[in-house]
Amino acid sequence: MANSNIISLRRPTIYDLNDRYIGSDLKGLLNAHYDPWIFDFLITQEAPDTTLAEIRVDFTDEFNGETTPIVLYVIGADAQDKAAGTGAQVVTIYGIDADGNPASEAVTMHATAATQIASTTLWKRFIGAQVTQAGAGGVNAGAILITNTGQTATYGTIAAGENATIGTRVYVPANYNAYIGSLRAGMKVVPHATDEEVFGQGIVVEPMYLKSSVTRLSNDYYWVNNIGNGLVELGMYRDLVIGANTYYISMKHATKTDDANQVGMYNLRIIMYGTTNALRGLPA
Repeated sequence: MANSNIISLRRPTIYDLNDRYIGSDLKGLLNAHYDPWIFDFLITQEAPDTTLAEIRVDFTDEFNGETTPIVLYVIGADAQDKAAGTGAQVVTIYGIDADGNPASEAVTMHATAATQIASTTLWKRFIGAQVTQAGAGGVNAGAILITNTGQTATYGTIAAGENATIGTRVYVPANYNAYIGSLRAGMKVVPHATDEEVFGQGIVVEPMYLKSSVTRLSNDYYWVNNIGNGLVELGMYRDLVIGANTYYISMKHATKTDDANQVGMYNLRIIMYGTTNALRGLPA
């Protein structure tokens, strides 16, 4: 696959607390009675030539349910993407729920293919979706759409065989702060037939901390060299986003040279923590 994505939303585990990149941060948040979440993305994506592009390739209509949260629907096109099929059986949606908190919901596919099935969660924002249970085929057999009722708008697409939407955008709701806790990156290259200078080239990575579609809080660039298939910690500068629903964190990448057939590999961890914990029944 040229593109693939794994998404995770979780509370800190013992492994996170002992992780050398984010463990001390998480322990500090817990000791201060904050309420941390981790959005984790493991991404492999073919990089565009010379042009910076946000890693958000499977999203169509922008979803904004802040004023009126809505139910999201999952629908698979292939006859085997169904509850007892050989393809996708369960799809998990990740986003911000009607209460303004990070949330995920596992949705069991309909027993009949090409039939929409509703989430039970009301959503303010859609962040991504992935297949979290499959039949004998191991992947979704066809495209799976995340839509509104009747499919009059499509917010995200899981392409056939890819198991997840491809994106890194995480919205930061009101009463939360967030920052990129860790960004590891690497690349792999399949040499172009007419390009003799492939090895040693790399990818430019630009984390984005956005207040809106036009205002950037920081402008950081990192050069990821061709190091085979390994991932290196970029040791990046951290910029805090003070949540207000429309604010978000994302990432761009671009190749340095045309026609190098470069595929970027990234592990992006965004740490989000509540700032009004009393509203969630936690210590002030």
